[in-house]
Amino acid sequence: MSFRLKTVLGIALIELTVMAVLIAINQFALGGSATTQLYQRAEATARVFANTVADAVIATDLATLDATIETAVSSEELTYLRVKHPSGVVLSQGGVETALAAPFVRDASFDDARSDHLIDIDLPIEVEGSTFGTLELGLSTLAVEKELAQALFWNILIAVIGMSLVAVFGFGLGTLLTQQLQWLRQGALDVAHGNLQSQIEVKGRDELADTAKCFNHMSKTLARDRRILQDQQDELLAKRARVEVLVGCLRDISQRSATIDVPDTDRTDEIGDMARATVVFQHAMQAIEQAGREQQQLISAFDQVEEQVAIFTEDGQVLFLNAAFRSFNKDILADLPSDFCLRSFLETGLEQSAFPGVEDPATWVDDQIQRGHGIPREVRRNPDRILLTVQSYVDGIGTVLSAKDITDLRQSEHQLIHASKLATLGEMATGVAHELNQPLGVIRMASTTCVKRIDRDKAEIDYLRGKLIRIGEQTERASQIINHMRIFGRKAEGVNHPFDLRDSLQEMSALARTQLHTLDIALKLAIPETEATVVGEKVIFEQVLLNLISNARDAIEAGEAGEGQISISAEFATDQGHVIEVRDTGGGIPEDVLDKLFEPFFTTKGPGKGTGLGLSISFGTIRDMAGSISATNQDGGACFRIVLPDAGHGLHSLSA
Repeated sequence: MSFRLKTVLGIALIELTVMAVLIAINQFALGGSATTQLYQRAEATARVFANTVADAVIATDLATLDATIETAVSSEELTYLRVKHPSGVVLSQGGVETALAAPFVRDASFDDARSDHLIDIDLPIEVEGSTFGTLELGLSTLAVEKELAQALFWNILIAVIGMSLVAVFGFGLGTLLTQQLQWLRQGALDVAHGNLQSQIEVKGRDELADTAKCFNHMSKTLARDRRILQDQQDELLAKRARVEVLVGCLRDISQRSATIDVPDTDRTDEIGDMARATVVFQHAMQAIEQAGREQQQLISAFDQVEEQVAIFTEDGQVLFLNAAFRSFNKDILADLPSDFCLRSFLETGLEQSAFPGVEDPATWVDDQIQRGHGIPREVRRNPDRILLTVQSYVDGIGTVLSAKDITDLRQSEHQLIHASKLATLGEMATGVAHELNQPLGVIRMASTTCVKRIDRDKAEIDYLRGKLIRIGEQTERASQIINHMRIFGRKAEGVNHPFDLRDSLQEMSALARTQLHTLDIALKLAIPETEATVVGEKVIFEQVLLNLISNARDAIEAGEAGEGQISISAEFATDQGHVIEVRDTGGGIPEDVLDKLFEPFFTTKGPGKGTGLGLSISFGTIRDMAGSISATNQDGGACFRIVLPDAGHGLHSLSA
């Protein structure tokens, strides 16, 4: 629907509304006045006739009543008239027969009379307060209704004429008003079809003319902006072509193609930035590829080493396992998912009884995970393997766990220790023989004396009893010496147990004193009376003590101090642990070799007098007991200091 038609219809609708309101007001006013007057005239007519026929009704003068009624109904308005006796008997009536035949119903208003077009009214005939009858009449409403219909017709006719005139004038006015809008519409259509150069005619100085001027300015602006956009589009298409070239370069670089020459790196716009970024990406991909090759080489190198290597991330998830680790732990790994953690590995190993000798699994697992950085520990693995494990933390990576099978090394060490003990026993043979000769001489003399007394019949029970007791004591003394040598000479079991440090010091001192006595070297022992329990292999620990005593003996023999002295002192339950010090008067150790004493095959002795393994083995033994050993020079001799943790602190670290 056009704007002009909308204008015409709007004006016509307004006119129609106004006319409808005016017609309604006129009809309401006219109809209300006419109907009210007619109803009032009917009531007045009824009162007049009631007064007129009152005397005739009282006198029952029916002729007069008939004449009066006949005269009255001759009027066009009065349709019927009826006079009734109070008893209901009709005294006289006249008028239209159909109206007289219809039942009488009084109309309370004009609206009630519309159904039969009669105003039915009744009125009592009264004289001085007495009722002598009833008057009923019907007044026709047709004349009034005709007048109302004619008035409505003329009102409608006037309204139609007015609306027609309004439509004609509205059409002309709409045409005049919408002409500029038509031009605007046509211009908008031209712009919509791409003709941005379209200009429309401007007439007048009203708002529509201003709108037309704005439209012309807008079309010029759109044309200019379109040219700018077209230029920008052409530029973007050119850049798009260059971007596609660079994307192709990126694709080739990501697919690790041969070295690619990236174009447009000398441009100063976004394409140049993208080209230079592509070059950076190319260098990064080359670096990543190089890092990948190096990583693969590193993984291959890790797979080639015999040592087991496992790397866990900072949150505990496994990151890498080398071939040796996967092969050695294949039974445990078979029951684990691919993203297992170190705790799961240890717990699964305990379930499979891969770690023997663990009495408290939960504590052992926590201790293994929370162990110190870079501290080596031995872990036993079924069936009969010993692993030396080291757990280290690397920033940015996580935890690196390495494990080396040292079973053969431990067996070699035990064999070496055993051979060293046998060599020591050989060195001690002379002193032991001298020590055994004393009880054997006493036994021989006591037994000879007893035999002579018996031969002379001078044997006394108390005398013989005393001699036999002495023989038993000397036999016990010889037995202790032999037991010490037997225990010391047996092979180590390779299992750590708690043992009394005090007993071990006393036994070693007793065993070494026999040899030192023959060399005029005094051995002094100063230890507390209380017990001190440590965890380790007692036999190997005693070999450490014997190695230190042997080294002290050799140093004293090589010196020129005359009679020498070796002192063993101990202090238990200190803040550091149980402390043992072995001192000698052999002149000390050269300062330039103090830091090399515990290195394998290092010795200060002459050729043929030492292998250089004694102190190295001693260092490993004390370390395996979670302790430490160090050497210093004090008071003209060497001092070796051993610190061992109490059994309560050492069990966790050595139980595996």
